[in-house]
Amino acid sequence: MRSAKLLICVAGLGLVGAIGAGCSQGAADPPPPPQTEVIVASPGPDYVWIGGYWGWSWGHYVWIGDHWDRPAHAHAVWVEPRWEHRGNRYVMTHGYWR
Repeated sequence: MRSAKLLICVAGLGLVGAIGAGCSQGAADPPPPPQTEVIVASPGPDYVWIGGYWGWSWGHYVWIGDHWDRPAHAHAVWVEPRWEHRGNRYVMTHGYWR
């Protein structure tokens, strides 16, 4: 189980690459409201729309834009990233294919 979580975390780094994402990140203030973006045409029938979200990088929120992606396997379901209030911090759990 631990290696599966590590793999998910490493895969998540590929999505947001240069902004310094990790498996969980903390912020004192809540994330801003989601930005509105236009859903563009799908590049193919097997793609799933992944909604944008606020990531955390170098002490501030950074918008990670919406995009089309292929599921990890035929029946995969995208679990969206989320921010949770824990104690005096907001902690992010990255999205992943389930």
